[in-house]
Amino acid sequence: QHSQMRPQMIPIAHCRGVELYAGSECPLTFTNSPYYAHRHLASVDLYPERGVEEAYSPVQGIVLETRRLKLTGDCVTLIETEKVGVCAKILHVEPEVEAGDSVYPGDTLGRFIWSPFFDPWTDPHMHVEVRPSNDRLRARGGYELDPEPLMSRMRFECPSARSFMVEEVLDRYSLLRPTSPIPAFTSPLASTLNGTPLVLEGGLPHYGHGAFWTCGPEHETIPRKIMNESFEVDFVQGRYLHFTCPRWNLAVKGHEYRGIGLYLNHPYMKLISRNVGENILKVDDEVLIDEISLPIVGDS
Repeated sequence: QHSQMRPQMIPIAHCRGVELYAGSECPLTFTNSPYYAHRHLASVDLYPERGVEEAYSPVQGIVLETRRLKLTGDCVTLIETEKVGVCAKILHVEPEVEAGDSVYPGDTLGRFIWSPFFDPWTDPHMHVEVRPSNDRLRARGGYELDPEPLMSRMRFECPSARSFMVEEVLDRYSLLRPTSPIPAFTSPLASTLNGTPLVLEGGLPHYGHGAFWTCGPEHETIPRKIMNESFEVDFVQGRYLHFTCPRWNLAVKGHEYRGIGLYLNHPYMKLISRNVGENILKVDDEVLIDEISLPIVGDS
């Protein structure tokens, strides 16, 4: 079926004079992925609203080329931006556009597809990078993004959720919704350190890294160890703090899980089963924050 109206698009990052956009109601993540670019703020994954199959352009430009990658069957769409020599690379979308087409943010690019790069618990999304046009296909080499447009929309006034309700249980994961409201463009898990709010993002502990977003002044002295001593902040850009962490045994109500997935602009915490179909939770169960083994050190 063809989609409803064009979604409302908002700027979420800029890079080399290129603006990146996402649907205002859509989850996104800079960090919740095992791949290199997501450890260096060099890509963003944009997820559709539930049930939406159409993929909308995150940039303005002219389609440079589309191709199916032979080894994996994944698809890549390359869009030449207004900045000469800079293009956007988009993965995991079956293109319905062709070379030479003009696209604007919110235009339909194609349909989301399942990619061999996905883990079993990964939902359909598009992977977006900004790259040199003459080095557009390589896995590494994307430019660092500046997510200031998204940060400017974040609000940190709500305390972190203390409890969650299980809203959906699937074979691969469950979705837990906090029982208290969370501000738009943040995630359901937050902490504070020395009074400064920190919003957590990433796939923990299964991807071995994550990020905190903070509302503190940009160059405020941030303790390098903001969690227990085995967690290490290794990259800071403005109010984005990337960290690496060891894999720990994540338990919820005493039952082991593979990890939790946290996305920005998404009210759910994704609780990933260790094995398909292995889950003790049922819809409408309550989970207290203290029943989740998270080794986060903070004021709350």
